[in-house]
Amino acid sequence: MRTFALLPALLLPAALIAQAPAPSLGDRVKAERPAVDKLMADLQFPEALKRAESLLPATKPVFDKTDNQALVQSAVIYMDLGQAYRMAVETADAAGSWEKALEYAKTAKALSAESYAAIKDPFTQTVTYYTQAGARAKQVLEENDAHIKELKGKSVLDAGERQELDLAIGVEKELVDDAKWVKFFQTYLDVVKRESEAYDPLVKVMEDKLKGEADQVADYKAGKGEKTKWVEAVVSSPAYLEAQGDKAGKARFLYRLSVLDPENKKVQHQLDVLFGRASAAPAKPAKKGKKG
Repeated sequence: MRTFALLPALLLPAALIAQAPAPSLGDRVKAERPAVDKLMADLQFPEALKRAESLLPATKPVFDKTDNQALVQSAVIYMDLGQAYRMAVETADAAGSWEKALEYAKTAKALSAESYAAIKDPFTQTVTYYTQAGARAKQVLEENDAHIKELKGKSVLDAGERQELDLAIGVEKELVDDAKWVKFFQTYLDVVKRESEAYDPLVKVMEDKLKGEADQVADYKAGKGEKTKWVEAVVSSPAYLEAQGDKAGKARFLYRLSVLDPENKKVQHQLDVLFGRASAAPAKPAKKGKKG
């Protein structure tokens, strides 16, 4: 599960950049990402989760709907929050904290849905406004194209002609600006809508993993559906661990068992063996067959 690329800074008009607060959370997520990636690569999943969780806010910021500028600023803040929660989902899943991963995925989904619901109507109306304004400007320029060319071709203009040319140049600038604003607000609509749909798979993945595990625990008749007894049975069978594939898969598996039963010493021992902190128990010699 990787992060989304945020809106290119070039799409933000200078006036909004000058007035908008610095996206400090976005900067922190970007700054933390290399360290989190390094911990993940080293299979230090619980430590990666702690770093990711340190970015999550204690309270959700209010989505400001005062005007388009406030909507843009809030949409950016909510996208930054989404990236922070996505990293928390990613690390919580690896660390075996599946319940947390599901909670964070649902929170990210709710944030993105709230953001899209807030900007959908006003930004759609704004796109329509600038589209229509651009169409009117284009019509004016087309209707006066010959006269404008004539004015631009003159080396000397009287006061009236200068005024007409200045008006025409103003309309040309308006046409360019209208197109810029259409692209700006439409891009926000597209990106936020895409993000509002992107967290659904994360939620489903975690729900499916938890359900699959719950079914396995429930089907373990010897343990009467108790998680700790199921963990004991699973960790006592080398085949389960070997079935996890590479070292990363085994680490994820053992971290999950550790979350389910933190007091299980066998799980901790297997983690210690996996990371070279302890030696594996010597294999038991094969039983000799009876002499006939």
